[in-house]
Amino acid sequence: MTKKLQVTLYVIAAYLALFGILFVFAPGVFERMTQSTLPDAKLTLLYGVYTLIFAFVALMAAREKEAASKLSLTILIVTAGNVIVFAYVLMTGMEGFPQAGPPLIVNFILTVLLLRFRKGEARLTGRE
Repeated sequence: MTKKLQVTLYVIAAYLALFGILFVFAPGVFERMTQSTLPDAKLTLLYGVYTLIFAFVALMAAREKEAASKLSLTILIVTAGNVIVFAYVLMTGMEGFPQAGPPLIVNFILTVLLLRFRKGEARLTGRE
């Protein structure tokens, strides 16, 4: 695995862990940070746990020897899915830019980096 891909996966793990911890243990802090309201405490907790699980998967992927592993593909799907959801929420007006813009931008950057580094790794190992 290239160092760039490994660092990207560690950054994703930290990013997801931070928001997972906020959802589970400090939803009020999350609401103040994003200027949004979390209307359902049960769903917030569930989303927090889901986010923490994917943070752990990203951590496991970063520790894999094979960069194009199923774990890094899973994280690519998570970040790309987040881009689609946050873009939809922003374009339909369900949320404003302060709520949906930053996670859209962060997830888009992480998705592009993962695509680029996974593709570069596949080229190095002779798979495409």
